[in-house]
Amino acid sequence: MTGPGPSSPVPDLPAPLGLGRLCAAWLALAAFYITLAVLNPQGFVSEDPDDFMRMMQVRDWLDGQGWFDTHQYRLDPPQGAQMHWVRLVDLPIGLFLFLFRLGLSPAMAEVAASTAAPLFTLGVVMAVLSRIARRLGAQPAAQLLAALLIPAFPLAVVNFVSFRVDHHAWQAACALGMALAMLAGSARAAAAAGVIAALSLLISLEGIAMAACFGAVFAVRYWLDGKRHHEAYLAGLGLSLPLLFLALRPASEFAQALCDLPSWPHALAFAGGAAAAFASRFAPGQDRPLGRLLSLLPVGAVAAAALFVPLGWCVVSPLQIDPYLRTMWFENMAESAPIYKQSASILVMTVMTLAIIAAGSWMGWRGAQGRTARRQWLEYGAAALVSAAFSMLVMRAGLTAQLMAMPLAAIALVRFLPRASALPSAPARIGAMLALIGLATPLFAVAAARPLDRPAPFSMVQPLAGLPEETCETDRLRQLPSGHIFTLLDRAPEIVARTGHTAVASGYHRNTVRMREVITAFAGPIDQAGPIIRANRADYLVVCTGSPDLWVAARAEGDSLAKRIAARAAMPAWLEPVPGFESGALLVYRVQK
Repeated sequence: MTGPGPSSPVPDLPAPLGLGRLCAAWLALAAFYITLAVLNPQGFVSEDPDDFMRMMQVRDWLDGQGWFDTHQYRLDPPQGAQMHWVRLVDLPIGLFLFLFRLGLSPAMAEVAASTAAPLFTLGVVMAVLSRIARRLGAQPAAQLLAALLIPAFPLAVVNFVSFRVDHHAWQAACALGMALAMLAGSARAAAAAGVIAALSLLISLEGIAMAACFGAVFAVRYWLDGKRHHEAYLAGLGLSLPLLFLALRPASEFAQALCDLPSWPHALAFAGGAAAAFASRFAPGQDRPLGRLLSLLPVGAVAAAALFVPLGWCVVSPLQIDPYLRTMWFENMAESAPIYKQSASILVMTVMTLAIIAAGSWMGWRGAQGRTARRQWLEYGAAALVSAAFSMLVMRAGLTAQLMAMPLAAIALVRFLPRASALPSAPARIGAMLALIGLATPLFAVAAARPLDRPAPFSMVQPLAGLPEETCETDRLRQLPSGHIFTLLDRAPEIVARTGHTAVASGYHRNTVRMREVITAFAGPIDQAGPIIRANRADYLVVCTGSPDLWVAARAEGDSLAKRIAARAAMPAWLEPVPGFESGALLVYRVQK
């Protein structure tokens, strides 16, 4: 057994950004978001189905649904739709909703809570960004700018708007927390990173990519420097994961080998990896890099066996759905798609983020003083590059990449903007400053690429010609007597959240039977639609012509319900148009029994 290898002393950190300045920066961005929501409610309020569903989950919990019961009973009643979510993300939303209900009507309380919750997450993210910039050697001005750059990164902007209450921002915040703990450079901080990784995995198993990335950074740190931070990281992850699971999900689920939630195989993998790492203390050659590298092999082997033996391929692909659903649903969601299937502006944004991270990391490494500072830049740059690479496979992971790019962009801007502002000519000065901002953020490049979005052949789903694309006013459905609605998967959460109706299904993979029925009724042979819809006891068929799910279904082969709706052709006799909903973007038909 040996101690750590040679290392230069930890450099003195710059002065921290004061709490008052951080709070002032948060207030400025909060005012920015609130102003956007007030001036343009439709343009700056999230319409993601998961946000509506999350608010429904919180509402039902506060109204008496059990902590461990996350079924959504207004989908596929009476048994309800199974949800693989945990209550962790519900906690801040629920706290705000509880407090606002004390003085506001239920409707206004939800508006206030769905505005306050994203802004609370924003404050947490801003605080962590400023601390990361400080750990990278940035002075207070760059620390402040790192927190203020959020509006200059498109995915960051949309993930803190009003009603954006789903888990994506919190998962990205967890990645930032792990990065900050990594930069702290101690075993205790590595253990804290493991706990944060466990939280991220319980929020969504998508966090496993960044959890593995930081684990690899700690492993390389041991290989090169002899610091046993990988041992602390795995111990923190392996010990906290089962405890957190048991606090958030029924104990009976932990005994199952789950694909969509971290359960006993994941806990065994991390705990077994920690045990193998600890056992290497007694292995020979731990005073040499080669011996340390060889001692890491059993750690990876134990973890891989614990995961792949009970779980198999679902370790890599947690959503176990059949080929039909994959083709007609999952592969048409832009947020889950790789870069080559994205629109031009998303493609430019993703590549630009990668370039910002690469250039910023290189400049920071070149300018760092001392071995430890350079190592910190290498480690942070590597983790940020992994997040950017992952975003090329799954677009929604781009939020993490953009947040991790912000400290790098801020440091570069603070370094070069004074030089640009010192240019004697006003046009040259303004041009240089705009060019720097354009190079350090993807904002201008994305705006320039937006006109190319619609014609791009690789766009995920294109609208159908001749159909209204405007937002559907689902509140109008309150005019109808309460009933059970058969609608497209992407519209069901909004309808149940904003009206008193129930719906058949939405896009939540544990409910594949109902999901297949919905897609088949719209996209399959027209003679199958009636029996499916009647078997689901639907009172109404509701369609929003701006729904991407409708566009996908209408492009399927053969005569189908979706194709007739898209062509405004004659509908089957068992569908009766409801007065007031016969035209426009929101179409409603009464189902004849």
